[in-house]
Amino acid sequence: EVLTQMTGTSGEVLEDILRVTHKLRSSDDGALRSIATNMSTRQLLRIAKRLQKFSNENAYTSINKACLSRFLPSLAKESLEKMVEKLGIEKSIAAIDNDIKCTVEDGVLTIGQTSAKLYNPETRGKVPETLFYDTPQNLAVMEAMLQDFLLGEHLLLVGNQGTGKNKLVDRLLNLLNKPREYIQLNRDTTVQTLTLQPTVREGVIVYDDSPLVQAAKSGNILVVDEADKAPTNVTCILKSLVESGEMILSDGRRIVPPNSPEQGENIIHLHPDFRMLVLANRPGFPFLGNDFFGTLGDLFSCHVVDNPSMESELSMLRQYGPNVPEDIMRRVVKAFAELRTMADEGQIHYPYSTREVVNIIKHLERFPSDGLGTVVRNVFDFDSYSKEARETLTEVLHKHGK
Repeated sequence: EVLTQMTGTSGEVLEDILRVTHKLRSSDDGALRSIATNMSTRQLLRIAKRLQKFSNENAYTSINKACLSRFLPSLAKESLEKMVEKLGIEKSIAAIDNDIKCTVEDGVLTIGQTSAKLYNPETRGKVPETLFYDTPQNLAVMEAMLQDFLLGEHLLLVGNQGTGKNKLVDRLLNLLNKPREYIQLNRDTTVQTLTLQPTVREGVIVYDDSPLVQAAKSGNILVVDEADKAPTNVTCILKSLVESGEMILSDGRRIVPPNSPEQGENIIHLHPDFRMLVLANRPGFPFLGNDFFGTLGDLFSCHVVDNPSMESELSMLRQYGPNVPEDIMRRVVKAFAELRTMADEGQIHYPYSTREVVNIIKHLERFPSDGLGTVVRNVFDFDSYSKEARETLTEVLHKHGK
């Protein structure tokens, strides 16, 4: 009733999602109760708003997206699947439209069925530029991101290293003509470095506003990279900024909501267009970062950025290496697809990504006389120090003719 009053959304899809949510919350299974925290009232409101504006998602997709089921532990994922099946919810995954297009005409960006007006910034200096080749899978993710962007949401992109999270964000902002501020977190990031940026001018250290504060003032997009690498006490200070538009800076200044009546030299009014796009690796081994999604996930609209399907990957690689023989490309893609499956099953540690495949194809395009066996060593030489990993990799590579 609350969701219907606040968003005007009702229907079978929302009812199915609510049934799953209440079942998770009342479950005696610890694995299911741990998933219930991802289905908070805030998350349900977000889903309801999305269903009202873009009604192309089914209950199964919305639940898996909210729970980030792609990266759940196998036991929790299996329990969720069984419960959804028991409740009679159809396990339907929307097929990617291979004819999806991205166009910019008359100041309007259209990705698939979703359109947005382009921004007209005073300067384009901070609008990102990136080499990007459209594939159906990438465009489908970008359309979902654009839909949440239009709903006014902050976005969180989660995936393995090298799956193209940065490129997707830069491409979307480039298409929207929207400037960005960029900040990369690490294990040594502190609250002070998150809000102030030391600079040397004429031999003197001065402290300027960090990209976060600049974005809050200007309304540019703030891209937060490697969010899982920073200590939890640092990333948690983003909570109040996302949740209520307030934040106390280390120099005593305060960021307050756009409509706040407060005035003064220490008061910074948050720009109405301020938005955060946060990028994080999946939780757990081998990336060993903090679980950003588990800590702050329900504040964001979450999107999984996975390695592309075989056909999408081939489509992209043909553009990176137009002169590389098709047979070699297919062998490389099949070998990496098998390695990723083995990583998901826990047989190998590192989930080899699209980044490694692209580097191999770019090398072969630039130096066609180098043998494939020599080129793949650039990717796998580090694993040669582990006998077990070396034997597994050798077996897979030989199987696919390398």
